[in-house]
Amino acid sequence: MPTVEDVDVDKIWRALGKWGSYQRRQLIIEMVSIWSCSLHMLSIVFLGYKPQHECKDVFNASGYNEHTNLSTARLFEKCSITYITNETGKTTVTETGCTNGWTYHDSGPFSEERSFISEWDLVCERKELAEVSQTLLMLGQGVGAFIFTSLSDRYGRKRIHIMCHVFIFAVALATAFVPNFTLFAIMRMLTGAFQQGTGLTVSLLLIEMVPTESRGKIEVCGLLFWTTGIAIVTPIAYIFRNLSWRYLQICLACLSSWSLIEWCLIDESLRWLIANGRIKEAKEIIHRACKRNNKNYDDIVSVSGFREFELRYETKVDVSKSAIATPLTDVKQEKDDKSEEKKGLSVKQYTVIDLVKSKRLFISSLIMWLAWTTNSITYYGIMLISSSLAGNRFLNFFLGSIVEYPAAAAELYLITRYGRKPASIIFHTICGTALIIATILTTTAGGNSAMVIGSTVFTLIGKFAITGSFSTIFLYTHELYPTNMRNVGVGMSSTAARIGGMVAPFSRNLAEVAAWAPGLVFGILCAIVAVSMFWIPETHQYELPQTLEECEQWYKENRFKLPCNRKKLTHKTESDQQM
Repeated sequence: MPTVEDVDVDKIWRALGKWGSYQRRQLIIEMVSIWSCSLHMLSIVFLGYKPQHECKDVFNASGYNEHTNLSTARLFEKCSITYITNETGKTTVTETGCTNGWTYHDSGPFSEERSFISEWDLVCERKELAEVSQTLLMLGQGVGAFIFTSLSDRYGRKRIHIMCHVFIFAVALATAFVPNFTLFAIMRMLTGAFQQGTGLTVSLLLIEMVPTESRGKIEVCGLLFWTTGIAIVTPIAYIFRNLSWRYLQICLACLSSWSLIEWCLIDESLRWLIANGRIKEAKEIIHRACKRNNKNYDDIVSVSGFREFELRYETKVDVSKSAIATPLTDVKQEKDDKSEEKKGLSVKQYTVIDLVKSKRLFISSLIMWLAWTTNSITYYGIMLISSSLAGNRFLNFFLGSIVEYPAAAAELYLITRYGRKPASIIFHTICGTALIIATILTTTAGGNSAMVIGSTVFTLIGKFAITGSFSTIFLYTHELYPTNMRNVGVGMSSTAARIGGMVAPFSRNLAEVAAWAPGLVFGILCAIVAVSMFWIPETHQYELPQTLEECEQWYKENRFKLPCNRKKLTHKTESDQQM
């Protein structure tokens, strides 16, 4: 009797043509939604730009008091005013805070509103609040990853994805009109939650629309769209550089407005529909794909095992329609048959508890949680300090963005040539080494310009490597879990990553205390992750597991294997095609 496990969804996509017209249209639309995630993720670099500032003057410009014959010199610093008073040859030095506010060095009509930091004076003793806004966004991501991934496993990828995408547009637009920092921080947290729901569900829609051998290419294409989204922020921010930060926020929000019509543009995940026994909807999608790709429906379903599954479903429907009054024993038999049918038409819905109960899967999950945390704190830590580096802040951010393009090319080569595990180990090793070298050069430069430049180069190398590793483990994690646990597994990993993301904004403050500390911490964490990856099974060229039992058996057989057994997998694919 055919069950869900007997349906090979990969063969459906291969028979349709891996890059057919239907798939290309769906993939492009879904990838464009990645821009909404990247635009709002790092826009804080410009929305929360920290301009040069000093305390405002509180006396007349001369500093001379004609009634007391006192001469007072004032030194205006970032967070204090120093008064040097000369009275009959006696000099007195006193220091006070910026009781009259601050003066910001940006010129123009919106000089005090170009950043929410200058608008709400989040400097000096309130400077931590600026970092808290980004930390709350990361916290929101953790909440969103925990909530929306589980919902998408239960209610479908498309429904949750579009809901989150629409809310990103609404919340981002509302953020531009908040009157105070408290509401701004709340909006940032909500943005993080819906951003994560959008990003994780679209990644599932993408990866579940292509066969096994194309998953790596899809992940790299997703990285290219993410990188493009980050790079787009730079010219937009430059255009609005002399206006209030609110105009930039409105512009970025409007780029997500097309989410209002997205429901009419994309389809539900075929793999999710089949795994949950939604045969009627699955048939509609296959018919739609066949029509657009000029393929014959019967040819497509006959090679994948879907035909037998479909006939079983149709037989069940016909029997239910033609049913008449039956004896009690027949009714009981019919209920038993329906119960049996239900078991065959869907797979078990897994939860976090099931993940913890599976020893092998839980150990792999712990390792992936560490990897996600490390990648998050390193990636965002490097990116968020770009505006404070020497040179033009727009150019620094842009260079930090485009360095991800060669990372995508390197990732594609490594994951297709060697597999997910070796690629992850290589990227983490390069990143850890580069950041430690950059730290050594920075702390020993002593004003040497060559060493400072060398430190910047190694920092960019670290950014290149952490981008490749982050994208690799994003793909890797999806492939480690069975279908109805996949979003739960990815959601838990993403939630763990938010720990690193919440700490990342404070790495700049740590560097002010100990310049060597951030790079050293990042480097050591990357080294630990590189070693721990040996305990994770390789997933390259393996079909995504459907059930927990299938997943556990696969873990048992493939743990500690570094390269993927290409010959065995190729032979298996050929035999499957002959069948």
